[in-house]
Amino acid sequence: MNYKILNFKVEVEGLENKIWRVIEIVDRMTVADLAYTILASFNSLAYHLYNITYKNDIYDCSVCPEHNPDYKDLVNAVTTRLSNLNLKENDTMEMEYDYGSPTTFKITYLGSKQTNKYNDLKNYPYIVNGEGLGMLEDISGSELKDIVSDTDELGYSTSYFTPGYEFDRKYDYRKYNIKTDNKNLKGQILLIKNGYEVK
Repeated sequence: MNYKILNFKVEVEGLENKIWRVIEIVDRMTVADLAYTILASFNSLAYHLYNITYKNDIYDCSVCPEHNPDYKDLVNAVTTRLSNLNLKENDTMEMEYDYGSPTTFKITYLGSKQTNKYNDLKNYPYIVNGEGLGMLEDISGSELKDIVSDTDELGYSTSYFTPGYEFDRKYDYRKYNIKTDNKNLKGQILLIKNGYEVK
């Protein structure tokens, strides 16, 4: 049996050449799983709402449209497999996170590869390439752009963030480590998935 591995490029809007990832993910996973992978890799604490828009359909993080008429125009991201999207190479999606102070991610489908080894699937999701530490919570994408510009102009960072509400840490977007990201990725995805899906 063949399994399909999908390849996406994900960029923070307005910082496309500064903060981006190339992500591989199994097509049997859901639109929500893609969102969790993005949030995990881009340093999010994942406590705000999100949605992904593709071909005028809005895949929302936590709605059950069949139970709430107010959400009749939304699609449930948690129950929609990526394989159901029938993606074509270079198709684009947009993910919005935190509607109050939004960060927008531009998602481009780059294509796929096949594997016939079921055991290979445990290696995914996986970050193939990337730059930029990630986003900041409760700060919009435009504010993040200003922080990145200030860092580039000064040559050092003057901004801080609080990972997991534990302690302040300096935010320097240039200090991204892909090996650390992949080492922690699946554990972070599971935490995020439980946060959104476990009632």
